[in-house]
Amino acid sequence: MSNNLFTSEHSKLLLDLLEMNTVSPMETGRLSEIPRAQKMYADYAVKKSGGQCEIAYHQAPSPSILTLGDVPLSIGECAHQLGHQFWENQSNLVLRFGQKQPVEKTIMFNFHIDTVDGLFPVTFDGETYSGRGAVDMKGPGVALLAGIQAAVSQKPELLDDVSILVQCVSGEEGGAMGFYGTKQLADKGFIGRFNLFAEPSGGVYFDRSSTSMTARIDVFGQDSTDDAPDQGHNATLLLGYVAQRLMKELPEQIEKDGGKMCLAGLHTGYMHNKVYGSGQLLLNFAYVTTESGRQIKSWVEEALLVAVNRFCMEFSSVSTAAATVKEAKDICQLTWVKQGLPVLMNRNRELEQFLDSLGLKRNPDDQVEKTFTCDAMWVQTNDVYTIVYGPGSLEGNLAHAKGEYIKKRDLERFASFICNLLLKYSAIVQTKPIKELNI
Repeated sequence: MSNNLFTSEHSKLLLDLLEMNTVSPMETGRLSEIPRAQKMYADYAVKKSGGQCEIAYHQAPSPSILTLGDVPLSIGECAHQLGHQFWENQSNLVLRFGQKQPVEKTIMFNFHIDTVDGLFPVTFDGETYSGRGAVDMKGPGVALLAGIQAAVSQKPELLDDVSILVQCVSGEEGGAMGFYGTKQLADKGFIGRFNLFAEPSGGVYFDRSSTSMTARIDVFGQDSTDDAPDQGHNATLLLGYVAQRLMKELPEQIEKDGGKMCLAGLHTGYMHNKVYGSGQLLLNFAYVTTESGRQIKSWVEEALLVAVNRFCMEFSSVSTAAATVKEAKDICQLTWVKQGLPVLMNRNRELEQFLDSLGLKRNPDDQVEKTFTCDAMWVQTNDVYTIVYGPGSLEGNLAHAKGEYIKKRDLERFASFICNLLLKYSAIVQTKPIKELNI
């Protein structure tokens, strides 16, 4: 298979998309250019398709999503802050190549156009693309399109047997967990018998993913001046102590259960001449089974009680901490910003053998620690197989960090893989009953 499927036109499309601010409002509380970026992507796909691609869906999600169970609190908070513009800024796009077909004869690809915060200059030196979203996920999203276009060009009759869907979603970053993106599209039936979620997967594919839960520990106390620190509460002292205790007590047992813990951030204030009585500590936890998620929740709640009690004991003799010690249990509050979400866990021997024939390797079950959180959890049901696979790696390509990049050769390889997959996929399509989504 040629490695030249990722053309200069695809390169230009990618650079144009990288120049656009598609940072999730969930990251900043500010609007970005997500709908315009989706339109640019869609217009290019339709124009180059020779009439074989259409926009099947491009709409903003409904605010009624907030009434669903287990919706992360942060979604409602951001939506309240930005009003109706929040939803208008979070549209989802679905492209369809070929005619609409039953799920059994549909293959779906998903990538997210929204990014984390932290914009930096876009560069391309002929070999490396650098910019926010280069690897996560604008680069792979354009390479995906290149691969589809190449397959359809080489074998137009492919679309007689298979309908190809491309989901370009918002709501993946910023803790939105796909609630108003991928989940909404899955609920509307935009899924296939085989579904591939493009994510930097480090050379293997995953048919299971972790899911995250976020704990927010707030201290609601009274500020005081630096001239009389004993007259108020010290949220910095209390939260700093709690953060250290939780990081000392929890990670080992969480990791033994296949999970991960991240001390995400602590904030009280910026001034040097006052004592901040209020503040916030954020912790993120990943789990690979719903049962381990429930166990982590219990461990965190128990560990927090122990940490606050120990704080009171250790600082009982420190005069400037007297008020904090006295009322620590009353002013310290734990809130679960998100919890109780499903994980991706599915297998399909036939399609696993197919992927193996393409040279793609499944992440071994004994390396579950390599799994990561992904929207793919919303697309799993009987007779449907969903995997996570894409070029680069989250850590190796600096995803979510300054200097995020991807090599052009990696995008070319991914485009070739997608093309090869599609050319061979139609041969294994069989009509099987698809059960109603059990999400």
